[in-house]
Amino acid sequence: MKKKLLSLLLAASLLLSLPVFVQAAATSGTSGQTRWSYNKSTRTLTFSGSGSTGNYNYFTGSGDTYYPYADYMYTWKKGYAQKVVVEEGITRIGDCFIASSGVTEVVLPKTLTTIGPRAFIFCNSLKTINIPASVKTIEVSAFAQCADASGDKKTAGKGLTVNYEGTRAQWAQIHFNAYNLNPADYALANAKINYLGDTPYPGTPFTDINGHWGAEPIKWAYEKQLFSGVSGTEFGPGGNMDRGMLVTVLHRLAGKPAPSGGSSFSDVSSGQYFADAVLWASDNGIVKGTGAGFNPGGLITREQAAVILYGYAVQFGKDTSITPGVLTGFTDKGSISTWAQEAVEWAVSHHVLNGSGSKLNPGGTATRAEVAQIFYNCRALLA
Repeated sequence: MKKKLLSLLLAASLLLSLPVFVQAAATSGTSGQTRWSYNKSTRTLTFSGSGSTGNYNYFTGSGDTYYPYADYMYTWKKGYAQKVVVEEGITRIGDCFIASSGVTEVVLPKTLTTIGPRAFIFCNSLKTINIPASVKTIEVSAFAQCADASGDKKTAGKGLTVNYEGTRAQWAQIHFNAYNLNPADYALANAKINYLGDTPYPGTPFTDINGHWGAEPIKWAYEKQLFSGVSGTEFGPGGNMDRGMLVTVLHRLAGKPAPSGGSSFSDVSSGQYFADAVLWASDNGIVKGTGAGFNPGGLITREQAAVILYGYAVQFGKDTSITPGVLTGFTDKGSISTWAQEAVEWAVSHHVLNGSGSKLNPGGTATRAEVAQIFYNCRALLA
């Protein structure tokens, strides 16, 4: 009896000592031309890179692994994804992108041009989605039976709200596969479409800043009466900003004080919209000419904007401290003009100017949205 018990214990110990092979679900990988990764703590699936995500055939009839991230898609799997983020740079989401998933939130990039076939088919929990104005093609059954699991043609798809970031006219120019507009497909024909481009951004009269990265700074600049629009309903965020415009905005920030002297610039005369602003800035040593006048119509560069704002800070006793070595890491710091070096160092020290990656782009021209962002960045500094 003792020998038998000893044998059983020995066998059990041998079994316990054997290696156990468990294949853990991968948390990252490739999908078409892109990469995907899953954050278990936030239950977020993220796609990064450029080009198109992978194409998968949901209707294989051979199991439920239709894409390499399937472990995080289905509601019967523990810890399934609730949010999907497609990062900037990706231009297409492929066939059956997150088909039949339990995802409730999707973030699409402004680089996206194509939504592939059945990309969101049977996403019953997806009630709302924002579609950027950059999208030009929506392929077959891309949103079939979204937001509804009933299968009832009278109600299916009616629970889906699409916030389209363009106008109704732009939506009409999208190339739709006919099934997307067929009520029997339970798709976009039954969805509620909000045309954000036809709606002013809250707090402004501007319909062209919905979904724009600079919407909040533009709203702030408009509320402070620093900027007006290029029309009654358009801000023109991508429009050029010239030297006369920038000094006018700074003059408004200062409360529009009256200039004390006459013009010393041959290209600035009374009656021009920027005249008082340029004269005031010149009186206070904030601006100088370019050698052939003030050049009010010349496009403002990022380093010129830094010089003008720094001049204002110096003149009116604002914080002019500079962080030593603040330009370290910018590969183009050597392209900063000598006359702008100190001002750019100040602007970067106080996050008035921010680079993109390792570039500061000091000689690059600034758009209206970028100048609104610059003033927004220094709103407390120059107050």
